[in-house]
Amino acid sequence: MASSAQMEKRTASNCYFWLWLSPLLTVPSLVVLELLAYISVFPLICGGNSSGCDEAAVQRTAILIAVLGSALWHLILLYPALAAKSEFVRWHGRQALLLAGVRTAIPLVCGLGGAGGVCLAVLALIPIYVWGNLWGQRQATRGDCSLMRRFGRAGALPPPEPAVVPEKAREVVAEALVGIIRYSQDPEERRGALSHLEKLGLVEPL
Repeated sequence: MASSAQMEKRTASNCYFWLWLSPLLTVPSLVVLELLAYISVFPLICGGNSSGCDEAAVQRTAILIAVLGSALWHLILLYPALAAKSEFVRWHGRQALLLAGVRTAIPLVCGLGGAGGVCLAVLALIPIYVWGNLWGQRQATRGDCSLMRRFGRAGALPPPEPAVVPEKAREVVAEALVGIIRYSQDPEERRGALSHLEKLGLVEPL
């Protein structure tokens, strides 16, 4: 059965699992919202007169609405960020929200530059998407969180997992300790070897 610390780490890692999946919702939403926003904004800015219309202003406004609207899917992360019982999970929810904010800011800034900006945003988002998710999940898995450390909450990080000794190594160590108990002339050394055997769970404590 998984320990509470392991469950915390697994739950924290799931925040980034959502960031892996979110483009399946944000990208289609972005396309639909930009089309709808363009249709809605065009008459407001141009007044139905396309000849003297500032097309760039219409496009920038549509992109602004589409990017911010599609980013609302990331608000799902507010639940772990605010409502999770574990402080470790809450901080990872906030860290995942920061990554989502970066992924929103890049297309927002680059997209306002026109078609060239859109291409630049895609090129910038791909490494951030891959690196950011892997970085967050690896931190959660090993019980670390940069945001917690940044805000002085390192003391609330989960305790490290006890080291697992492979069975073969346990056998080798046990043989060496038994040899000390049998043949050592030093009582302190024999008692130390027996204590090590007890810690390894190979003998019952006296």
